Amino acid sequence: MIKLTPRERAVRILRRVDEEEAYANLLLQRELREVEDGRDRQLITQLVNGTLKNRLTLDYALRRHLRTPLSGLPHEVRWILRISAFQLLYLSKIPASAAVNEGVEMTKRRQVKYAGLVNSVLHKVLDQGWNIRWPNPQREAVRYLSARYSHPEWMVKRWLKRYGFEETEALCQTNNEIAPLWIRTNILRITREELVDRLQKENVEVSLGERVPESLVLENSGALDKLASFQEGLFAVQDESSQLVAHILNPQPGDIVLDACAAPGGKTTHLAQKMKNQGKILAFDIHPHKVELIAQLAERLGITNIQAQAGDARELPGIENGTCQKVLVDAPCSGLGVIRRRADLRWNKEEEEIGKLPSLQLEILERAAQCVALGGELVYSTCTVEPEENFEVVKAFRKVHPEFKPVNLLDTLPFSLDEEKDIRQAEKGMLQILPHRHGMDGFFLAKFQRVEV
Repeated sequence: MIKLTPRERAVRILRRVDEEEAYANLLLQRELREVEDGRDRQLITQLVNGTLKNRLTLDYALRRHLRTPLSGLPHEVRWILRISAFQLLYLSKIPASAAVNEGVEMTKRRQVKYAGLVNSVLHKVLDQGWNIRWPNPQREAVRYLSARYSHPEWMVKRWLKRYGFEETEALCQTNNEIAPLWIRTNILRITREELVDRLQKENVEVSLGERVPESLVLENSGALDKLASFQEGLFAVQDESSQLVAHILNPQPGDIVLDACAAPGGKTTHLAQKMKNQGKILAFDIHPHKVELIAQLAERLGITNIQAQAGDARELPGIENGTCQKVLVDAPCSGLGVIRRRADLRWNKEEEEIGKLPSLQLEILERAAQCVALGGELVYSTCTVEPEENFEVVKAFRKVHPEFKPVNLLDTLPFSLDEEKDIRQAEKGMLQILPHRHGMDGFFLAKFQRVEV
């Protein structure tokens, strides 16, 4: 059996993403199980995610040196050109000669008749470098930002209208960065400081998070699931902005908590930690196979107060009205706040989806609100930056529910806000986190308390 090189493995993943519309992160996970060498794993991950994120920019650079459209080439050849161009333009630590030679040799092994074309095009990309003639940013701002930072034009248009040129450019740049690997300490079993010591003994580079007391950021960790600390349930993988949810909802030991859209269970298990594994969490997800993910994570972390079940969050079967002290609606959303974390997400979304989601989000919020006890609290969250899914949903909900008053987020937010706009927003019970402003995944939070009217 011929051993595949890291670049060949990357091309295999990318071709399947293209031809089968498969999810890159799932294919990458499967592929990496076959790779032992840590450097090879890192290169494959870098090539897949980086090439996918920057596909539009790479195509723009490549097209200048092709007589026929990229679409006229076999899928495999397209991706060989793209990953090779990605190395030449973005990865300064890889010698240019290695990127070109590997691309040509790969083509000889797999699509030999295109080897000459690949060799010619890659040498021209190398010679040109970043000296690319872009659309004029003043006259064609949408085309420029789309081509330069590899985002669909419809996204760029939305953000330009909302943020203006400089901030939209900053957001696009941030979306193209490598997402940091955040984990959440399982404080039921270990302190954050003790976990740092354990991870360092396992040769993992680790730093303390500055915003959330349980958060740590890892570098050069290798395969997390092979770490003894992971297997012992000492931490869970969860982005720092996602870790804010449990602090904002702030459930107490003994509470009855509803998590209406719980899978895969990161926020659910964090709520359980805040509750010291006491009380009860009713966790729902519409997909039975995802409910199993919640149960598996809870078992690994040693959490026993979660009752995970399949059910539609618009119905929440078996939950009586007014019985829960705390309710979380982490609603299905467009996910445009986590673009840097999901390499193929920007290519899998359509603008029409944003118009359709708010009705579903509001329907879930309406049903979950019925379950909140008098004096109890409700948190609505999403991982998107789009106002239709965030502020507009909250506005529509409050319009018909005067019994739910906003709760000042500053009372439970575990870090201080710097901008006056954010502070005023948080005092009114809402907060929009933006990747380029806050250095975290894009996230939205809103909190209400049910009162007598």
